Amino acid sequence: MKKKLVVIIVFILLVVVMTFPLLINIHKSIPGFFSTDESFGALWDSWRIKFSFTHKLSFNHVSVIAHPFGINMYQPGFISYLWMSLLYFLSILTTPALTFNLQIFFNLFFNGILTYLLVYHLTKNRVSGIFSGIIFAFCPYQFVRIWQHLGLSYNEFIVFSLYAIILLRENYNRRHSVLFFFSLLLLFSFDFSIMFFGFIVLCVFIAYSVVYRLISRKLYPKTTDLSYIKKAVFTAMLTIPLLFFQFFSLIKKIFIFSSLNAPSAHNLYRRPFNDLFEQSARPLSYFLPSSSHPVFGKFTEQFVGTKLYGLSFTEHALYLGWIPLLFAFLTFQRWKKNRKFQAQELANSGVNDDFYISFFILLAIVAWFFSQPPWWKFGPVKIYMPSFFMYKILPMYRAYCRFGIVVMLAVAVLAGYGLKFVLEGLKSKNAKSTMAILFCGLVLFEFWNYPPFKVIDISKVPSVYYWLKEQPKGIVIAEYPLDSGSPNEMYKFYQITHEKRIINGTIPGTYANKFAQDIIKLSDPKTEIILKSMGVTYVLVHHEGYLNTELTEDKEELKRIPTNPSLKFIKSYPEQDCPQQNLMCTAKAGPIDVYEVIVNYPPDK
Repeated sequence: MKKKLVVIIVFILLVVVMTFPLLINIHKSIPGFFSTDESFGALWDSWRIKFSFTHKLSFNHVSVIAHPFGINMYQPGFISYLWMSLLYFLSILTTPALTFNLQIFFNLFFNGILTYLLVYHLTKNRVSGIFSGIIFAFCPYQFVRIWQHLGLSYNEFIVFSLYAIILLRENYNRRHSVLFFFSLLLLFSFDFSIMFFGFIVLCVFIAYSVVYRLISRKLYPKTTDLSYIKKAVFTAMLTIPLLFFQFFSLIKKIFIFSSLNAPSAHNLYRRPFNDLFEQSARPLSYFLPSSSHPVFGKFTEQFVGTKLYGLSFTEHALYLGWIPLLFAFLTFQRWKKNRKFQAQELANSGVNDDFYISFFILLAIVAWFFSQPPWWKFGPVKIYMPSFFMYKILPMYRAYCRFGIVVMLAVAVLAGYGLKFVLEGLKSKNAKSTMAILFCGLVLFEFWNYPPFKVIDISKVPSVYYWLKEQPKGIVIAEYPLDSGSPNEMYKFYQITHEKRIINGTIPGTYANKFAQDIIKLSDPKTEIILKSMGVTYVLVHHEGYLNTELTEDKEELKRIPTNPSLKFIKSYPEQDCPQQNLMCTAKAGPIDVYEVIVNYPPDK
């Protein structure tokens, strides 16, 4: 019990250290880079849940954005009922920042602790378990996912389902069956990508069990039989009633809705095929440290945007770490050399090193292939990859580079085996402890993100929004430049402070978004007539939105806005500095002008 408690404390401390100073600012800071605004959308969503609850509004149809049309928030199949329930519970009871950060701490901790449990079960070595847990929990992929796409950090459920089916394989009983049931329920109750990854992992495990049994039963007749597969399938079937509506909605949207709409970046159910090339792994993605690394980041930056690395450092942050790769290679060499001996010695035990090591080697290879673009061309020869065929089945999934987290899991487990083998060769306890601490420290250094961890102070916003908060409740706000292409999450985030309806936040493909295309130019007097008809009282003009572009037209538009007679200038709010030096914040947004819409038009129009 004491040893288990020590392991728990170790991972809690590691989460705190690796995210410092997030814990001491848990109510007013979030992790990330200011250039990534998706996190602000998540904060706003948490706020609107509580706002809807306290004001007795619909949770799904949101009327405070995209005014006067509103939008439907829930996308069937992509976010499950269980995840929604968790978010609703946290949002109602806590603040947006706390809801966001609690998910981060939860995911980092359980990614580490569940990987530890898996590897400890396989190796019977606690140090190996901790080593693997550190690798998987704190790899660059996990950190970029808490900066962007928080839902993709729930990778612990992949580990949990794999651990559960391993227990089921080794010893089928009611306890393990129930554990597998709940692991599947959790796996298929969070982000769609997590469901996808976990399903592939379980399929590979079952398929390899069959192949392994067929190959080895003549040599080693006492190897684990395959009766667990029927029991696993039966257990999986029991989850269908609980997950039916979620997956029925998803399938319906894929095969019906998507056929009526052309593929687009904003069609969640049918993405453009070319996206598969842009968001797939590249040769160097697995071998270069994150560009946010304080020492090696500058070296990696020169490859971002090349054919060897890819365009996005967030999507291509797949670095496996040279230390984990070294230990994984040691495991491979040991397995290759001694696999017959291992199989003979361990055929009667519940844990078969030969089976599990070979499985994780296979899993790494399979996941690597899944992370590749639809095809590789070598002259006239075109070699098709799994993503090409999977697109025919799941056209909503485009970012196959994210399979890198499955590669990371396999490498982490193999590295745990490797450390076990190295430690077994040492006689001195002091030497073993020193070796373990040394390599755990080196891994943490390899995966180090930034000193200190990048956080954004969200406690303050530009002063204009505090002024808006004092205005009458019924007013409507329009923020420019208008987010006609995709929702500007910052506009939504500012709404947390002022709580007024905004016309912004429209989703591409909706009528509200199409309508927004007609009012992009604020300098056009016709725009103000439309804004007035929509009930807009004040227009906020963000200088940075017009100036931070290479388009001369946008810069000229900023100059023309004050000449519009339908707009009455109220006040200009200058750019504010962040409260703390060298710390990003949401108060710094550039100069903002406030205009009142004063146009008058005949009532019959």
